[in-house]
Amino acid sequence: MKFGDNLEDSTYEPWKDNYVQYNALKRQLEQGLNGHNGWTERDEGIFGQTLDSDLTKIYAFVNSKFEELQERTTKAELRVATFQEAYNQKALDSLTAAITEITDEVNQLSKYCRTNYAGFLKIVKKHDKNVPYKLRPVFMVQLKSRAFYNVNFDSLVVRLSKLYHTIGAESLAFGTPITPSTLTGMINQQGLDRRSFKFWVHPDNVMEVKTTVLKHLPVILYTPRGPGPNNSESLDPSLSSVYLDNSSFDLYNTKLERKEGAQAIRLRWYGNPSNNEIIIERKIHHEINKLGEYHDRFSIKEKYVDAFLKGTYTLDRQVAKLKEQGVKSPAEIEQFQELVKDVQKSIVDMKLRPVLRTVYNRTAFQIPGDNRVRLSLDADLCMIREDNLDGVTRSGNHWRRMDVEYPVGTKTAHEHDMTRFNYAILEVKLELPPNKATPAWVEELMNSHLVESAESFSKYVHGVAVLLESHVALLPFWLAQLEKDSGRTPDSMRGQLSSDTPTISRAHSTAEIDSINSRRSSVVSRAESEHGPALSKGKNRSMDVVVDNNYGGPYGTSSRPGSFRASSIKKGFGFKGLGGVFKMSKGKDSRESSPLLGPTQADDAIPQIRIIPPKPKKVAGVLKVEAKVFFANERTFLKWMNFAVLLGTLGVGLFNAGDNIGRFAGILLAVTALLTLVYSIWLYERRLTMLRNRDPGPYDEPVMPTLMCVCLLTAISLNFYLKSNVKSKP
Repeated sequence: MKFGDNLEDSTYEPWKDNYVQYNALKRQLEQGLNGHNGWTERDEGIFGQTLDSDLTKIYAFVNSKFEELQERTTKAELRVATFQEAYNQKALDSLTAAITEITDEVNQLSKYCRTNYAGFLKIVKKHDKNVPYKLRPVFMVQLKSRAFYNVNFDSLVVRLSKLYHTIGAESLAFGTPITPSTLTGMINQQGLDRRSFKFWVHPDNVMEVKTTVLKHLPVILYTPRGPGPNNSESLDPSLSSVYLDNSSFDLYNTKLERKEGAQAIRLRWYGNPSNNEIIIERKIHHEINKLGEYHDRFSIKEKYVDAFLKGTYTLDRQVAKLKEQGVKSPAEIEQFQELVKDVQKSIVDMKLRPVLRTVYNRTAFQIPGDNRVRLSLDADLCMIREDNLDGVTRSGNHWRRMDVEYPVGTKTAHEHDMTRFNYAILEVKLELPPNKATPAWVEELMNSHLVESAESFSKYVHGVAVLLESHVALLPFWLAQLEKDSGRTPDSMRGQLSSDTPTISRAHSTAEIDSINSRRSSVVSRAESEHGPALSKGKNRSMDVVVDNNYGGPYGTSSRPGSFRASSIKKGFGFKGLGGVFKMSKGKDSRESSPLLGPTQADDAIPQIRIIPPKPKKVAGVLKVEAKVFFANERTFLKWMNFAVLLGTLGVGLFNAGDNIGRFAGILLAVTALLTLVYSIWLYERRLTMLRNRDPGPYDEPVMPTLMCVCLLTAISLNFYLKSNVKSKP
């Protein structure tokens, strides 16, 4: 779909006169370029004036509409504050409708900003592509001076959330304060069905997801300790985490493979780096837990973090303080001590050091004290290297690097150490009684076009796979999925925003994913098996050029690169050594086929130059077991049983109707048939268990079929041998 058509479909009808005149500007370009004199300075001036007029119009409209929404929200807050408990349903419906209308317009204004931002970038790009005058540098300065697209809606979202849950939450009467005591009997139940889901959300849909959820759950504000105001206007929604790992990336590998007991250790803080309270958190993966992970955490002051990671500082003072206060029971204090010692021991023994920092803006939704339904939306995700690998000092001896300036949404001097994730991450956590169905609005959201399923996604794993690819052997499966998934929003809009919005894109992500996919070819497999020692081990080299003297003398010419054929890399048939038994004789004009560069002249006089791609990397992903795999296992079992029945029938026939030699051969065949039956049952049950456990394999069984063939061959051979040696009676 062309952007002009997409713009018309995205237009909010009440505001249709306030959008960028994309189609009119496009017609100006076409008319000027097709004119008698071509594109002139006069055409350029008219085009620039129209563009500047639209930018001024949109900037003024966004400011006025945002102020209007704030005023309407303030009036709604006053109405709610003066609302009496003795209300009438008509007045309540009117108030709810007014709040819902404000919420819908907030969502529409967010879409309006993104749509017009994409329209400006698109038309300027089209102008610079077809016209000798370059408009983009000048226009970007004007756009930044009237940055209508940088409106922060978070404060309005928080205020609207409070309004919804002041007039009454779902299943609670109007005016009932939402506190943990209100939810007595709803929480802390045993035997809850715990489930967790992850989704990607395109930037165009982030505000719509927020406005959808806030109608059902209030926004939770994370309040860091310390002086200063704590309200929706002053709080910083950013959340930062520094992940630890060793030089072998053991935690990365175990987490990617989702091994039982795999752990991740990170240091987290809310707001900017000046926050003195650092939370050390450990996440342990357990398959038995449907949420997938257990979280343990404790806090420590920032000045003690370095010493704690080295093992020279303990939390004995904090433990003694807890004992003096008497707030926690002795059992809880002992559990806290064990947690601290266990985490510190893991850090010291495994030699864990800072590897990666993640920074994002979190919006959390939850009724206070109620864990039944919890949602978190992490937007503007940025990942930054913290390691000291590749001969570059980043964090040094400190637990985090100090040269990162907040906010990190804008470009910095450390772009080569950073990558930005294009989507927001929505996580839904449910803790419901066994017979309690998932709330309808949650089910509708998870199945809507607003989100895309992203099970097993990990911010840490993604950051390491992108920024430290040369240091790891496994890559997550979603790297290729991110590139091929077009999502459920218009492709033209997505492509424009992904490539032109500096805060949500990474310049080389496409090339990196393409290179990952290209390495999984059969050419690579053959090159690796034949020329393993020649493969490049450098992190920045994508190919090695190898000179092979087996393809000619010291002089000559290279072959054509376009002559490569897939058939030239097929391996020989049969056991080792059999592939080279039958060879074609080469005549005077015969050609020899190069495995990588195609056919070459037999009388070429220079060494053959062959390009050896780098060693491919394994892609670790979730094993999807389809129903047809179980049916295939059953068919294999029936085939083995059919063979065993046929063999057994032949053996019984020989035993009953034959002479002594026939009886002997029949016994061998019958025993072979019985062994085949036992083996087929064992193999069927073994593979069925592996499929149910999603075991990656291997599923082949080369030993037993060989033994069966040997037994059958022995029985037939003995029968012929004994028969041939028996003297016939006269």
